[in-house]
Amino acid sequence: MDTTTITLPKSRSQIQLECPQSIAAKTPIKTILEFPAFTQWLELLDTQVTQAEAKKAADQADVSHTRVVVNKISIQSVDEFRSGKIGFLKFVADATHYPEKKRVPGVVFLRGGAVAILLILRTPSSLVHQQKQPVPSFKDTDYVVLTEQPRLAVPDFGLCELPAGMLDGSTGEFSGTAAREIQEETGLVVKHKDLIDLTPPDSGVAGSSGGLRGFYPSAGGCDEFIRLFACEKHVSEDELSQLRGKLSGLREDGEFITLRLVRLCDLWKNCRDMNAPAAAYLWDRHINK
Repeated sequence: MDTTTITLPKSRSQIQLECPQSIAAKTPIKTILEFPAFTQWLELLDTQVTQAEAKKAADQADVSHTRVVVNKISIQSVDEFRSGKIGFLKFVADATHYPEKKRVPGVVFLRGGAVAILLILRTPSSLVHQQKQPVPSFKDTDYVVLTEQPRLAVPDFGLCELPAGMLDGSTGEFSGTAAREIQEETGLVVKHKDLIDLTPPDSGVAGSSGGLRGFYPSAGGCDEFIRLFACEKHVSEDELSQLRGKLSGLREDGEFITLRLVRLCDLWKNCRDMNAPAAAYLWDRHINK
């Protein structure tokens, strides 16, 4: 078993990191510590610990302040992409909840953040319809692009989702990733400036550390956060027709994508991807704010 001690810079908390030699032989601890999702997780943990200590110091008479102490992290598995970069990391954190001194569930699957895009297509008939309708957020003539592809985790050989992709952990750049994913998965080119960030700031959210990240779809065991974008694109009727059933995706990376078009007003009942109704709701709020 390879071990090292992590010292969180702000709180000065120390955590023992353990990694089986069978994993460390292929992926050294140093490489694991450089995995962006793990680095970000440790930074957020450090912030939470620092905030908890500050609250406790501000009221010495109150001994009921909630805090969690992480004593040890045990690496269980590391999965790499074809490029050799770490894609996924699974570990168990030995954590205790105070003042009760009870264990906290600590199984964690790290994969980092992602973006999802509500890509709305408007044809000339949409513009005519818009002139007749005072509220433009869910017009019958607007379409949304969905990607249909195999998702073995579900499992579903043809799950429809909003176009989405993992963030480049080294830069954390959102709009560039969103624009690239649209082009890779649909073949449509959009400019960064045409992307509307639907993700509201979380500075006022209870329990938030104040960083603008995104929505957590499975916080019980995974760090993944989703940043939602929207984009309106005007296309001709012929272009709309050509997109239906189009094959796309990077085949060499195992992406076998078929494009599907659904009416925006029917998105909620034609897509089981949770990003879809969330983005549609936020789009409606954006249009009608």
